[in-house]
Amino acid sequence: MEIAELITDLKAKESEEAYWDFRRNDQREHVHSMIKYPAVMVPNMQGEIFDLVLKHDCDIHNVLDPFMGSGTILVEGLIRNLDVIGVDINPLSYLTVLSKTQKYTKKTLQEKAEQLLQRIKRIRNQEIVLHNFEGINKWYVDDVIRDLSKLRLCIMQEPDVKYRRFFWVTFADIAKQADNARTSTFKLHIKLEETIRETEFDCVQKFEEKLCSNIKAVFEFKTLRHSGTTRIYCGNSKTIFNNRRSFAPNSVDLVITSPPYGDNATTISYGQYSVLPLRWIPLADIGDTISEESIISLSKIDRDSLGGVNYSLEQLEQSGILQASNQLNDFVNMLLNEKMTDKARKVASFILDFSEVLQSLSSIVKPGKLLIFTVGNRHVNKTEFPLHLVLKELAELYGMNMCYDFRRNIIKNKNYVDTSVQGFKTINKETIMIFQKR
Repeated sequence: MEIAELITDLKAKESEEAYWDFRRNDQREHVHSMIKYPAVMVPNMQGEIFDLVLKHDCDIHNVLDPFMGSGTILVEGLIRNLDVIGVDINPLSYLTVLSKTQKYTKKTLQEKAEQLLQRIKRIRNQEIVLHNFEGINKWYVDDVIRDLSKLRLCIMQEPDVKYRRFFWVTFADIAKQADNARTSTFKLHIKLEETIRETEFDCVQKFEEKLCSNIKAVFEFKTLRHSGTTRIYCGNSKTIFNNRRSFAPNSVDLVITSPPYGDNATTISYGQYSVLPLRWIPLADIGDTISEESIISLSKIDRDSLGGVNYSLEQLEQSGILQASNQLNDFVNMLLNEKMTDKARKVASFILDFSEVLQSLSSIVKPGKLLIFTVGNRHVNKTEFPLHLVLKELAELYGMNMCYDFRRNIIKNKNYVDTSVQGFKTINKETIMIFQKR
């Protein structure tokens, strides 16, 4: 890996004002546009990073994203003929990435879609048994429940699970648009009753339009993708990386990812955003390992994610995580001095979980290869938490040298809850950090 030459190229890009902001080049094309998902990466920006790395290292055959989200990194990797590996604990992420990276026969997909649309047309004016789950009448109005139930029934009649998954992704996007949750936050907060009454949403029409759009997106992606295999996992990265059969030491050529910036409950609630669409979808269609328990409550996915377990101060002290990072230790002590014990525990608990993933990555990645993180610093108790500096300390502790970092402005901001104030604050900058395994 010619790291010095890579850094030279990165510096040259930075000399162009706001180059990495991608103000006019942040569109989501082909399968990147299949479904709306929280806090997505900018595909063209990550693609540029890919190209610069591949320019200076011709011996890269696979890429891993341990927090794959909507699959931006994996899709960009497939476009560059790499084998891609992705992990995420969110079943909606897993379903989305499976569908985006699946190879479809054009003729078959068109025929399956036409058959689905014909079933929808026939059932449009029929009475059926409506789908039901706890809270359905709170989050959906009667007309929407009726229409989504009919769409659901028609999708379930498709015999091939590969194509059902494709239809479920389209359905999930519509089910999310049609719910009664406010759009100003990824958390589930109900809209005002007056707003709900005044809102009209034709689920069937929107579904048909989105289905056509997604089919077009798949065909566009097919012209860009030539080779490359996929390995997709649904589960906690901490646990999955312990399986040495799937993740042997020194087996990964490149890691590119954007990890969570904190525990989901106080940053971006990926689980709450996803749980309502998931309650409409038969989980067996997503995967054999997906259980009903994962959607039993609105917060279960978030509780199972990094930082979801709020460790005691004694557990945190015994873990050694505070000694592993001076930046973390100082921040936690600041919160403790201000009697913000719960917030101190939340911050440290997230970093403890995150550190376990970092340790695993340091084993999985080949010596001399790169790990590239896009991170943002949230606020806790009105104070910015320096995640990028904590990451630097931990990565170097686990055998990764910090090579270079640069910052970018976020044009389409990622919202997150600041636990110290009412309402929302916004992360408006990200740091891209490049490490090399020693």
